Amino acid sequence: MASVPSLASTLQQQLADALTAALPDAGTADPLLRRSDRADFQANGILALAKKLKGNPRELAGQVTAALPAGELIKDIEVSGPGFLNITLADRAIVETLAARAADPAGRLGVPVAADAGKTVIDYAQPNVAKEMHVGHLRSAVIGDAMVRILEFTGEDVVRRHHIGDWGTQFGMLIQYLIEHPGALKHEGGASDGEAAMSTLNRVYKASRALFDANEEFKARSRDRVVALQAGDPETLELWQGFVDESKIYFHSVFDKLDMEVRDPDIVGESGYNDMLEETCRILEETGVAVRSEGALCVFFDDVKGPDGNKVPLIVKKTNGGYGYAATDLSAIRNRVQDLKADTLLYVVDARQSLHFKMVFETAR
Repeated sequence: MASVPSLASTLQQQLADALTAALPDAGTADPLLRRSDRADFQANGILALAKKLKGNPRELAGQVTAALPAGELIKDIEVSGPGFLNITLADRAIVETLAARAADPAGRLGVPVAADAGKTVIDYAQPNVAKEMHVGHLRSAVIGDAMVRILEFTGEDVVRRHHIGDWGTQFGMLIQYLIEHPGALKHEGGASDGEAAMSTLNRVYKASRALFDANEEFKARSRDRVVALQAGDPETLELWQGFVDESKIYFHSVFDKLDMEVRDPDIVGESGYNDMLEETCRILEETGVAVRSEGALCVFFDDVKGPDGNKVPLIVKKTNGGYGYAATDLSAIRNRVQDLKADTLLYVVDARQSLHFKMVFETAR
């Protein structure tokens, strides 16, 4: 398949050739082409060249403009400021490029398959088990799905990962309630399986929460159930799996409406990395990346400080021996880099998690 070069790449090459022709002493120079709100593109590379060549940037910009080939690509070019080139493309060039892409017999719109495609793991669509999704979950799902399709279209080997929230202390409460109220997860098909599943999960969550808040004995049993879950008790794990399965019915019903393909093998939640947590902490401590602070295993950063000026830690393991979210996220990175052999990791998450992931990524590096 013959690819159709983008207008930006064609313009970039013409500018580079013009720079070489007008300013041979500059060698191979980058015109630094960027999108612009003043025209279609702006080339900013002449300013740096003028400093290097000790010339007048506006005069050099004029020489480059004169060296551009006559043709149908550029409608207008204006020299502004200290030698910036504001470039407007010709309508005909745009129309002809679109027509060439539309006529691509391969149906790829003239976009070639990347010759140097790598392997990308993309983490997106991360709902929580036994909880209704909110707009943040949907935003991550839709953006991530679009990125997956684009990457796959270019030939990238893409591994999808849906890091669902399927672990934590709240499951002690839910599982204990299910033990004491057998059949609570059963439901009759309503308007849709997904709606019925979410309705059932909401009902169980509200009932278990009310009992947890009102009954100290139930609260104690729930906490014991968390210990049993973390210890791998078979009965507890089976009931936990029931909540996961019921939640997946709901998840898939939502994703199907969004025309998204979310496959069960790609759903690897927090629980999927439990067996790696201890080793992750050991590696961090042995390499000196993490240190003990008041009994907790923490990573500190020079540029992350609180209002009081003290460093804010990334807590990997808590004082009570429990693992923080960072331990799970770091274990996931180990799995994706070492086992899945990813070249690139992409995360589509809420912007409010930026600081957390900044610290996680720096720790992983």
